Amino acid sequence: MKELLKKVRRLEIKTKRLVDSTFAGEYHSAFKGQGLEFDEVRLYQAGDDIRSIDWNVTAKTGEAHIKKFKEEREQTMFVLFDISGSEDFGSGTANKMQVGTEIAAILAFSAMKNNDKIGLATFTDRIERYYTPQKGRGHILAIIRGLLQHKQNSQKTDISKAVDRVRRTMNRKSLFIIISDFLDDGYERSVKHLSQRHEVILIRLYNPAEVMQGGFGTVPVYDAESGKMVWINTGDGGYRQAVGKRFEEIAENLHKLSKRHGLDMISLDTTDDYVLQLEKFFRRRNSRRAKA
Repeated sequence: MKELLKKVRRLEIKTKRLVDSTFAGEYHSAFKGQGLEFDEVRLYQAGDDIRSIDWNVTAKTGEAHIKKFKEEREQTMFVLFDISGSEDFGSGTANKMQVGTEIAAILAFSAMKNNDKIGLATFTDRIERYYTPQKGRGHILAIIRGLLQHKQNSQKTDISKAVDRVRRTMNRKSLFIIISDFLDDGYERSVKHLSQRHEVILIRLYNPAEVMQGGFGTVPVYDAESGKMVWINTGDGGYRQAVGKRFEEIAENLHKLSKRHGLDMISLDTTDDYVLQLEKFFRRRNSRRAKA
């Protein structure tokens, strides 16, 4: 327990420092205004958007009135984090699980600094841990403890099941962030349904070493997704080509999915500086929202 508490504290210090120095302002700009709440009805003025006209009030009074809205003060972010077997790839700071954990912690502390609610669920082919959206440092630390323990009851992945399960618990419009390597199929329909009510951001984690560029002979490889040991001839050109094609398909499918349904998507190379990559993503998002 002492060692876990030390890890929690180290991660808190590291991620809060990043939030304070980099992400707080970017987060607020990138995710503000997820929803609007009614403020008042007032007389139409030159330059007002005619789409805001309240036709009922206008008909009753004989003068054009518009509805005014303001940004909701309270927002809710919900993070879906894939902790299946394939996430535990890479060593040191390039490990997908570690990078994903740090990103989830950064998002949680950013939400706290913005006075937003944060919820999180870890999943494999089932929901492993579920944290109802709440505020406060104690809640954030409970999430971080759960992330650092990340004990799975399964090594497999089912993104669709996780999305559908959590979607049914969230009635209010929220921001959903899915962190995964997306080594799964058949989740497009579930993500589409999620995006019809909520804003969705897909964060894909990948390690270039997963696509073998050179052969190492015939070696036993533990397939974390199936839980079995298999012998693979890594020198086989067909095998390397098949692995490379699979990763290209994942990237292409995610790009098409995000474009088709208006989602934001970013692919993060875990061997690169993910902080810099996230910062660029936030700035692009901010710029795009400012022009909208």
